Amino acid sequence: MNRTFSLKRHKEFRFTYRTGRQVSGGSFALVTARNRKNKVQVGFSVSKKIGNSVQRNRAKRRLKAAFSPLLPTVKPGYNLIFIARLSALTVPFLSMQQSMTAALQRAGVYAPPQAQEAP
Repeated sequence: MNRTFSLKRHKEFRFTYRTGRQVSGGSFALVTARNRKNKVQVGFSVSKKIGNSVQRNRAKRRLKAAFSPLLPTVKPGYNLIFIARLSALTVPFLSMQQSMTAALQRAGVYAPPQAQEAP
């Protein structure tokens, strides 16, 4: 995932947590909030309750890898924060991706890709 789509500043995280809406996804929670920019910004958060730094970084890597192919399907103009839960370390990758798609749909930010018409 390209760094231009990342939430970088503490101020952006605070804004998203304060004004956003939370949706549960099983192995993660998703917080969404509208932003003033016309692009998607994504952040990943893992609590110290998850484990040591190796496990926290692994959970973040798994969430990023699962979300990366879904990035083009998100409507522009939203901040997203994925908050990992303990099961993010053990859940199968494909089911994590499916639950991400379902959470994005429940949050109302999912825009399925348009089918290409054959000429």
